[in-house]
Amino acid sequence: MTPILLILLASLILWYINDSLKCRENVLRAARRACDQMNVQFLDQSVVRTRMGLARSESGTMLLRREYHFDFSLNGADRHAGHVVCLGQRVMGLSLDHPEGRVVLG
Repeated sequence: MTPILLILLASLILWYINDSLKCRENVLRAARRACDQMNVQFLDQSVVRTRMGLARSESGTMLLRREYHFDFSLNGADRHAGHVVCLGQRVMGLSLDHPEGRVVLG
């Protein structure tokens, strides 16, 4: 491999890592906020990326689309799923699988 190609590859990897960390922080913040709004516990204080692909934004730009999963609890003894969709670094949708029915926020 040529040095220019190695530098380009390293730059791409660093961009991906930085972009993923920023997106994850935005998702964590959105999940915490949603749990606070619904008066439920945000379990493990973490999110897990479950899916990733490419999608177009409203302006037509190709961006990374990531889906995340997190858990929440109503009373500390149960566990329910929450889902967040992020396009680029922007949170596009959030849903909670509440026992009384799915709650969609944003």
